[in-house]
Amino acid sequence: MGRSTTLRLKQILGSTSEKDLEEAALRAAKRFRFAYLMFCGSFSRRGPAREFRFDNFPADWRRHCIARSRDLLPGSLRRLALEEVTPLPWFKVAPDGNRSFAKARHCGLATGVSCSVRGPRGQWSLTSFALPYDGPPSEHHIAAALPDCQLIACAIHYVASRIVCRGAERALPQQRRLENGPLSERESQCLIESARGKTTSRIAQALQISERTVAFHLANVRRKLDAANSRHAVTKALSLRLITAG
Repeated sequence: MGRSTTLRLKQILGSTSEKDLEEAALRAAKRFRFAYLMFCGSFSRRGPAREFRFDNFPADWRRHCIARSRDLLPGSLRRLALEEVTPLPWFKVAPDGNRSFAKARHCGLATGVSCSVRGPRGQWSLTSFALPYDGPPSEHHIAAALPDCQLIACAIHYVASRIVCRGAERALPQQRRLENGPLSERESQCLIESARGKTTSRIAQALQISERTVAFHLANVRRKLDAANSRHAVTKALSLRLITAG
């Protein structure tokens, strides 16, 4: 994880209001050379769910969608992206001749990638990063930015959930206690290596343990942090100051 990514994560994780989060998220998107970002999610644990959303999509496209009561993501992209557990590049699902994608492209929303995040209690969110141009250059850009996009999406999800639910996490002191017990030294080591972008195989080599043991420790980390996946665990651990970025 590079210094730029670390800085953007810290800015997002430090957000205490919807406005702060929106500004930090949009800055992160621009830092990774994405002109547009849209976030939507649902986090209510009781009562009617309220969809948390913000975006800076082109005004012409927004007017077009609002007039037709359509989602801001073109075509069936929202449904398809929420069905995925990994980021979904738009060019993989944009059919040739599709009117919705063609109109979006005409309005300056040419292509992008959507990252879904699921929480353990039914929470969900979808963060979409978009570009005003398409073709091979955009595909290369998206492929290179995918790891950072995933981390940013997990960080936004975590903070949005904290803001909406006003849960215990927000009120806890910096030296946090975990409901399922503290992280062990080995669990912390595995999580730190994961934060640096290492695969299970590379973590095993670095710590001189088996891949199965690494997977076991990371599974325990996710359970203790109540995290949906390893990237979600990284962002929560950074926010709780259980690990330091670097």
